[in-house]
Amino acid sequence: MDSHALNFAAPAQPATSRASSLLACYGLLVLVTAAIFSALDRQILVLLAEPMRQSLGLSDTKLGLLQGVGITLFSGVAAVPLGWLADRYGRRVLLAACVLVWAAATAACGLAQDFSALFAAAIGLGLGEAGLAPIVYGLIPEIVSERRRVLANGVYTLAVILGSGLGIALSGALVQALDSTRPLLPPTLQLMESWRLAFLAVALPGPLVALAVLLIRLHPQRSGAEAQTSGARPALSAYCRDHGRTMVCVFGGSGLLALAIAASANWAPVVAAREFGATAAEAGQGIGMAYLLGTAAGAVLGAAGVNLLRRRVGLATPIRVITIGSVLAALASLLMLAVHSAAGLYLLFGMQVAALIAGSVLVPTLLQDMTPAALRSRLIAIGTGVTVGLSALSPVLVGALSDLLQASAQGLLTAMAGVGAAAFALAAGVMQIAETPFVQTVEEIHPGLALREA
Repeated sequence: MDSHALNFAAPAQPATSRASSLLACYGLLVLVTAAIFSALDRQILVLLAEPMRQSLGLSDTKLGLLQGVGITLFSGVAAVPLGWLADRYGRRVLLAACVLVWAAATAACGLAQDFSALFAAAIGLGLGEAGLAPIVYGLIPEIVSERRRVLANGVYTLAVILGSGLGIALSGALVQALDSTRPLLPPTLQLMESWRLAFLAVALPGPLVALAVLLIRLHPQRSGAEAQTSGARPALSAYCRDHGRTMVCVFGGSGLLALAIAASANWAPVVAAREFGATAAEAGQGIGMAYLLGTAAGAVLGAAGVNLLRRRVGLATPIRVITIGSVLAALASLLMLAVHSAAGLYLLFGMQVAALIAGSVLVPTLLQDMTPAALRSRLIAIGTGVTVGLSALSPVLVGALSDLLQASAQGLLTAMAGVGAAAFALAAGVMQIAETPFVQTVEEIHPGLALREA
């Protein structure tokens, strides 16, 4: 009997391992899909800013308020309580609820009849998207094995970045496709403006994505490890007191980078349409292609930079790569002042993306390494709140500065390039300061990492 049992037990472990791997791949695929869906909902608001402005009589300042305060600021405010909930309750249920909220808010944007209704819908969009980063970066270590965590983080981060480019490219194609299929729609929808139809179309997949999130299963070994350590939870206040300088530098630098890239990401499609006569579809395809090519180039440059710097810089390698990328992105922002075509604008935006992607793929692992597992979602939520709060200023700053420069023929372009260059330069300085405290924090919390880097 014992020998018979052993014969049946032998193949069980590989089968279980394969099943766990498939479940992990499914979970990661769903998280990537949710991130792309979120990017599509957010980018459609950016891409359709100009037709919305003309339809509802909005100023550039109001467009900035929609993108900066309505979405970004409220997303940052909601991230902290959602991170607290993610550390204590079901991450999958919470993420599914967030998907449904931002899908409903996207549909509400398409039905808005004035700025007040549009602003309320934008707040709902920000609240729904607020939980994405704290929940996902806390969930990835629970659905994959430890040896595949860094790879999963990199795959997800690249997918999110590519999803942003894909989102705006798909948005442009969607707007064009809706006009051609208008005769096939019900009579009520045929009378709607194209930008309204686009919002309703991208809201439709929401319930399916939410259902897919609920079907994610945790990795048995990872969930078991979390259960064993749940009894000894480090205090959040003690961590903030002991590693406050690391938090301020890393989160502050990341926030300035988000502020800088948001200046171009939110306003480049508007500049392309207003200054260079590009259509919504052309702007979407141009910016989307720049995002995709910039991401591919940045991934290659980042890998090369890590290989060159790892032996000399050690644990600080991702911080150093981000610092160098910030300097290069600042130069690309300044060069935008000299562009004379939409193609030149797309090229420089792609250069900004490439400079940042080089280090961005390491950010999730960087955040996980500088935080204890039991505090991970809350600390990432705090970092998200700081980052989102700073990036929320970007659309408002650019919009308000553009309104002040109305006498200038290229006021919006000047405002976008100036805000981006200043924020990138500040981010480079803050990240340079972050190197020493970051290394000290990682060595204290995860001493094994220092040994592997040595």
